[in-house]
Amino acid sequence: MNEVLSKTALLILGIIANEPINPYAISKLVNFKRTNIKIPTQTVYGIVNMLKKRGLISGKWMKNGNMPDKTIYSITPKGEELIKRNLVYWLANPHEILTELLLSIILIGYLDKETALRTLKEHQVKTEEAIAVGKALRKSRKQTDDSHIRKISIEYILNTLQVNHKTVDTLMKTLETDLRWADSPVPWWRDEFLSYKKTRKKIQRGKSHAER
Repeated sequence: MNEVLSKTALLILGIIANEPINPYAISKLVNFKRTNIKIPTQTVYGIVNMLKKRGLISGKWMKNGNMPDKTIYSITPKGEELIKRNLVYWLANPHEILTELLLSIILIGYLDKETALRTLKEHQVKTEEAIAVGKALRKSRKQTDDSHIRKISIEYILNTLQVNHKTVDTLMKTLETDLRWADSPVPWWRDEFLSYKKTRKKIQRGKSHAER
């Protein structure tokens, strides 16, 4: 697929497709459910500008009372088609597993044990808070007219948070008891990769000799 949008760009394009909106309102909307790392407003504006340059959205100046005029963006036919192609691509293919948490686990050996454990404890506290919020949200959203997409999304978020909490708990126990926790190469498949390269070279040399 030639045009794969980042997950943030695809979300922003989907928000604009839902109804015309200005970048400031988009920034408020995408950050509403984010309890920790916020997407900077300038990043949202940058993505909107990129989508406009690629012809996926179009802007129109609107009067805003006594406030400065604002630009309202709408999806274009090209943008609508790209959303569909991206959704088909992501739904048909397993998503990238190198999340921020996994990347941090891979690189954690660069932190001293005290800093690593302190930071992981902070992660657990925030995760527990997010799980509590998710459970409360799930409990309050049991009306029969509730959106199925909302229900499924909340369940997915809760499941992911709980798996992450369990993973970090295992990691903390490993750090506390295993003296070799920081000895893993970066990335941990480096040795396997080097072995694979050596094996390929041997096979190629063998083929060269056979051809002679």
